[in-house]
Amino acid sequence: MDSTVEHAAVCRRNGDKDFFDFGKAAFGRIVLEFDLPSPATVNVAAGECLKDGNIDPAPGGYRKYFSGTIHLPAGKGKTDFPFPAHIAPNPKVKKCLSPAGDAEVMPFRYVEISVVDGSVTPIRLAYFGGFNDHASEFVSSSDALNELWEFCKYSIKATNAFECYIDGERERLPYEGDAYINQLGHFCCDAAYHKAKNTIIRLLGTPTWPIEWRLLMPVLVRDYVLYSGDTAGCRAWQEALENAIFLDKINPDGLLPADFQQICNGEQVRTIIDWPPAERDNCEFGDVMSVPNSYLYAALRSMEELYGDEKYRLMAEKLKKSLHEQLKKSGIFVDCSGSCHSSIHALAFPIAWGVADTADYPALAKQLAGRELACSVYGAQYVLDACFICGLESHAIKLLTRRGERSWLGMIDQGSSISMEAWNNKLKPNQDWNHAWGAAPANIIPRRLCGIRPVKPGFAAFTVEPKPGDLEFFRYRQPTPHGAITVEFRRGTGTTVTLPDNRSETFTDASRIFTME
Repeated sequence: MDSTVEHAAVCRRNGDKDFFDFGKAAFGRIVLEFDLPSPATVNVAAGECLKDGNIDPAPGGYRKYFSGTIHLPAGKGKTDFPFPAHIAPNPKVKKCLSPAGDAEVMPFRYVEISVVDGSVTPIRLAYFGGFNDHASEFVSSSDALNELWEFCKYSIKATNAFECYIDGERERLPYEGDAYINQLGHFCCDAAYHKAKNTIIRLLGTPTWPIEWRLLMPVLVRDYVLYSGDTAGCRAWQEALENAIFLDKINPDGLLPADFQQICNGEQVRTIIDWPPAERDNCEFGDVMSVPNSYLYAALRSMEELYGDEKYRLMAEKLKKSLHEQLKKSGIFVDCSGSCHSSIHALAFPIAWGVADTADYPALAKQLAGRELACSVYGAQYVLDACFICGLESHAIKLLTRRGERSWLGMIDQGSSISMEAWNNKLKPNQDWNHAWGAAPANIIPRRLCGIRPVKPGFAAFTVEPKPGDLEFFRYRQPTPHGAITVEFRRGTGTTVTLPDNRSETFTDASRIFTME
């Protein structure tokens, strides 16, 4: 895979070391460019985190740091500074290989070099998987929202280094939950689809243990087809998708139990709700739960859309009816059968996946607005989806643009240039700082705020349903297989949509359907 040659944005003397800052972290390797009057043993350190102006040598968890020495000859030259091999926590599962082939890569932003005489300068060979920086663009009347977009777009780019969408540096494995958010963000930032297909094929052959994430597979395939137009690619996957969504475990009411006996790659499959477990908003577990069954509803609807089989629609309708009858109390969904508690997940997922009816929105929205982001970075995807769907767009934009605890701009303030696995290190001590599932705004801003979503494969037809809240202006460029579509909103004027052939239309309705014909 091709690499991008990068030079440090900042270079300074820091005590007895030369300090180099590449501006943002990236998966890469180091080439040392040297000019020495005599042979020298040079110490080189690289890392993601700072402490007191120096690279943090003990950042904890899977924040990366590596230090080593290299012997350099006199004169001018270039040489690789090798990183140690990546060690995955679970060696039984095949991780994604280094994009540099036999050479190892590591996520890093900073380099420190100790040299007495002469100069040694690091060059970073960064791997971005062919990401096109110019395929998409977003700008708005909110500086905070613009900053957020650039942060999340770069997060998608920086985690695009491997042949599949990975969960981050810790495992370097695809997980369905990560891939859903990563894939949508990638589609909204770049018209590139082969990595999504690679990931789907890998996950169909090597599924993971969370019940809800397995249920995401038909949704992953549906979105892949809608954005890419590759209808032929999914025809061979129907049987594998049916096997992925536990149809043999559904009870007589059409509902999926929260837990059942099934082993996946040596692990018992089980309901996850959110991750880490402390981010579940005190969700109560029981025999039948709202969250996994909301995922199942989305899976069945996606199967119906993909394959046109009436049985999926009938199963989805039966499931929805049972959820409303058995798990809705006082107008809102509860965590599980027998519970009176509604976690933020029991509120958000039925809206996000279409289980809730529009008549349910006012009661659910009232509860959602009071919980803010009482969930993980992963769960925030669905809370924001739900907010935009049920009329809380102004609230959603406030959640997107705030700083401090439980915020994306707060990640930047903590020193990360790529979206993190958790809101902070305390909530998940073993987290990594390069997790694409933390970049939900890369798809929420285009799909929900700007409101552009494909409704036929390959954007042959698409809807534009802007929900700008209090924004005065936004402009977004959506990459598609046909070329770029531009959506521009100006308060008082309306929304203008410009197609790849330069046809444009301005409207003031709530939404419009457009075709490429």
